[in-house]
Amino acid sequence: MKSGFLLSLLLIIVMSCQSDSELDPIDEAQTESEIDLVTEALHKTFFEFEVEGGDQDRAFEDNNEGLHGIYGVSRTDDASSLDGSNRNLFTCFQSIGLSLPQLNQIRGATNNFSSCRNRVARNYSADFANLLQRMEAQRKQLVESHQGSPANLQTQLMELRETFRAELLELKETYSDELKACLKSYIENIRRRLSDTQWKDFKDCVLD
Repeated sequence: MKSGFLLSLLLIIVMSCQSDSELDPIDEAQTESEIDLVTEALHKTFFEFEVEGGDQDRAFEDNNEGLHGIYGVSRTDDASSLDGSNRNLFTCFQSIGLSLPQLNQIRGATNNFSSCRNRVARNYSADFANLLQRMEAQRKQLVESHQGSPANLQTQLMELRETFRAELLELKETYSDELKACLKSYIENIRRRLSDTQWKDFKDCVLD
């Protein structure tokens, strides 16, 4: 008798959960699609950059070690701007009314993202430093050995800058998938911390 009662109670609970699920369905496919959209929008900022230096009087340089856009952001506190992009992650967080517990959770998620990014960035930064050093050596050689007109030197330096940009884009593509995996995990973590309304506002802010 007792076991029959427990079985009946269990069936009622299961049916109740199923009913609740039908009343408030979670569209996992749509959520995944939205996460992918946000991830892709932020990931694209990695490829938005300007070549710094590389002219007759200025060495090639990059203050971000090639980690442009979202991958140059380490904490929500200093994420006030993203290189090469008008997207402002900090403003998006500020605009959705995070509670203090949510803010702490987002900071934790951001720290996890930074750790993941840093693991990938160790190899990327080393490869970037080698590229920068090689391009700078070529720039110096052009300037020091140049014997033609100033216009000809400027043309050669411009071509070298384009070569640097092309090779840097190729390097970025090499590490793109690994960095993007870190970013997607970060966005998934953010989604879990937000209400549906907050997520919609955050998504719209990033995609705006």
